[in-house]
Amino acid sequence: MLLHHKSIPLVILTAGCCFMPLAEAMDYSTGGFLEDSHLDLILQNVWMVNTTDQLADQGVGDQNAWAQSLHLNWQSGWLWDTVGVDASWYGVEKLYANDAFYGRDLVRDNNGHAEGFNKLGQIYGKGRWGDKAQHLSLWAGWKEMYKFGTLTSSRSRATPSTWEGISSEAVWDEVTLRGAIVTRFSERDEPEKRRFTTLVSNQQIDYIGTGDVSWSPNKGTKISYVVGEAKDYLLRQGLEANATWPINDKLNLLTRGVFYYNRGLSSWEQTRAFNHDAKHFYAQVGYQYGASESGIGWSKTQASLDNGLGYFYWHFGKNTRGAFNSPADGEGNDYINDGEQMVYLYSKYKFSPELVVGVYGNYGYGMEYQDVALKEWEYGGYFLWSPAQIKGFTVFAGVGPSYSWKLTSKKTPSLSDDKRTFHRAKGVGSALRFEYQFNLF
Repeated sequence: MLLHHKSIPLVILTAGCCFMPLAEAMDYSTGGFLEDSHLDLILQNVWMVNTTDQLADQGVGDQNAWAQSLHLNWQSGWLWDTVGVDASWYGVEKLYANDAFYGRDLVRDNNGHAEGFNKLGQIYGKGRWGDKAQHLSLWAGWKEMYKFGTLTSSRSRATPSTWEGISSEAVWDEVTLRGAIVTRFSERDEPEKRRFTTLVSNQQIDYIGTGDVSWSPNKGTKISYVVGEAKDYLLRQGLEANATWPINDKLNLLTRGVFYYNRGLSSWEQTRAFNHDAKHFYAQVGYQYGASESGIGWSKTQASLDNGLGYFYWHFGKNTRGAFNSPADGEGNDYINDGEQMVYLYSKYKFSPELVVGVYGNYGYGMEYQDVALKEWEYGGYFLWSPAQIKGFTVFAGVGPSYSWKLTSKKTPSLSDDKRTFHRAKGVGSALRFEYQFNLF
């Protein structure tokens, strides 16, 4: 019996040796689909707090949440140098959450209880034809869409938001044309995949179509026209431009501007954001000198709304996320109210290839609610550190106070009893993020 048991491995080994020539003769190649694939692991630890008392009259206090996330991102190689498949899995664990945790969008809100979650965030097929200078790319499935036309995916929380649909990109030298149609959305703080709905009546929006055309004649210069429509609900068009003008070897002049126009369509509900249309304009000038960069910008918004303070709404309904490339989307406040003008200042310095430190400030003025003048402002600082000794590791931290006005239960500015002024809201916002990214294969 002992001899029999010892013979089993010998028989297996002998049989394997007999089949080795046959195995070597077989071709297991996938044409690069598996051989050139990559699997990346990203670990993120994110803490965010906001102490604003803007909703204090509704019993909402400090917003505080802390989460640990894990991303697994797989990218296939190219079969026949043309088609492939990519996928991403996201997991989030709650480390801490207070009663108003939901305001920070880090962990899942399950009927008022903070929970971790996991989901298959991305899975899509991809195709490509052409070369780097002139090519066509196609994608179909669940995918991140960061600043794609008038849509975007948030990357500032524990997991990114993703979209279901089809999208494409055509590049011809200096010109890029992109387009997409999407039908569902998965938010950054939940595993659910949801249909788009209107803001008030919760009627389903069948799809959102978006696209852009860009011209980039050189590095640092780009002009884009963007357009997007939530079917029968909201149409947005816009122009975005930035340019770098070299003055000498160390000094560059920087210019930037955006203009967006919103128009409500046949199903638009005129009780939210604005009546019929809204406009937002932003212009900025600045400079780069060596390792430093500074600039000043100004914006103005028009968004008339009956019986309320209108604002420029940059999403496309519930369960959507619109792109808005203006500093009026501030760290603490949004400077997009009807009649509001904003002055924006920023400065940053690159102390080394590893460390960037910056400061900023926003001041909004010029809007009125029931003949009461409103003002809001904020300022703060941040740093980004990517130590060379730890490849793929970054630390970001930012903090600053903000001042606005308290809101009523109807989300309108809270005025004093004599209607001569408003109740000031104030608070401090801060964020701390550790990220470690490395390739598994």
